[in-house]
Amino acid sequence: MSRRMFLCFALMSAVAGHVFAGQATAVRGDEDDVRQAERDRFAAMVKADVAALDRLLAPELIYTHGDARRIDKAAFISDFKTGAFKYVTIEPSELSVRVYGTVALVTGGAAMHVVQNGADAHIRIRYTNAHVKRNGAWQMVAWQATRLP
Repeated sequence: MSRRMFLCFALMSAVAGHVFAGQATAVRGDEDDVRQAERDRFAAMVKADVAALDRLLAPELIYTHGDARRIDKAAFISDFKTGAFKYVTIEPSELSVRVYGTVALVTGGAAMHVVQNGADAHIRIRYTNAHVKRNGAWQMVAWQATRLP
């Protein structure tokens, strides 16, 4: 079993465990905190603030771009350090947050202006990501984006 499949299975099992245990009642404060973590992460991406990204992203992050590139946290942050991938603007939309204990699932859309290896692009995506709550803070552990036509 690949590491990615294992991580997806573990995440789904954790969510299902919380749901079936009757613990799926979202706490409004946690939903607000996850929304803030999303805003903070998008702002850090535009500013190329690697210190903030390091705090907001879990060590085991799997980040799947809309073009199907799959990278880990180190590679994601490296793109900001080298300037290989620059987010000029990110405008999130349709954000939905569901909290299940210490796991949060987020869905939404975004319009992005990016520069990748010098190539300028305006893209729109739909995305799903997962956060875990550790030491009172939410960190993103998985991101999956799909480009819209």
